[in-house]
Amino acid sequence: MKQRKNKRNLLIVCMLLLALCFITGCGLFKSDTEQLKDLLEDKYGEKFEIESYYYDGDMWAMCYPVNDPTLLFQVRTDEYAERIKHDYYLQNVVARQVEEEYGPLVEQAFPGSYLSVDISAADYEGQTADKVSLESMLQYHNSSSDDEDEIWTHITLYIFADKTQMLENNIENEYALLKDVIGIRVANGELPDVIVKMYIGDTSFVRDCKDIIKKTTWADSDIYEKVKDYPIIWVGYDSDGTPYNGPDLTLERYIEKRTEVLNNG
Repeated sequence: MKQRKNKRNLLIVCMLLLALCFITGCGLFKSDTEQLKDLLEDKYGEKFEIESYYYDGDMWAMCYPVNDPTLLFQVRTDEYAERIKHDYYLQNVVARQVEEEYGPLVEQAFPGSYLSVDISAADYEGQTADKVSLESMLQYHNSSSDDEDEIWTHITLYIFADKTQMLENNIENEYALLKDVIGIRVANGELPDVIVKMYIGDTSFVRDCKDIIKKTTWADSDIYEKVKDYPIIWVGYDSDGTPYNGPDLTLERYIEKRTEVLNNG
């Protein structure tokens, strides 16, 4: 009888220890966040941390690589964090590269401006942050499938321009950025489907937009709420690199749109 009681007590103790381990995460059971970090490390070969997360059917998380906490990106897993459905890590790595390349060119055309790049693209396979580039991304997408729905890549160049520094004697330089610099690269296939969205405000507007975007990702930021009442010039591109804004964006039409926006701002 006493031996049976001891066994029962031992069983109770084991169950309590097991429950304690589950609650405190003693290593027997991994939390969803630990599982997600493992998934990302297995996929990209580097360590990641999680800024925040929530559940809405699936698990949605804001993550960053340990070696660069400023490079935030969104991840979506299944509800148990057992499989990554989609993440934007490499897209944001390439967006950072595009910003570094085009930022100085935008600054020359629009002094005091801020450039932010958003890339929407299908997931990569077998790519890592140290090797990925816009060129390799496009090569991968163009060779991975014949299904256009699977190889899409869209780039939006958001230019936040300081109207106090948009001078009349610089108009041709502004237009040259849109037509010659960006347009020619679209025509050469160096840039895929591209849209330029230029929001125009004062110096504090540009600074506020930069601060908002730096703190999070486009998808999770309040940037759209910030810019909704500010004037915008948007520019699309035909496959031959011709810029358009409704009709083709000639220099004359750009001056017309620019004047309209500045007067209404």
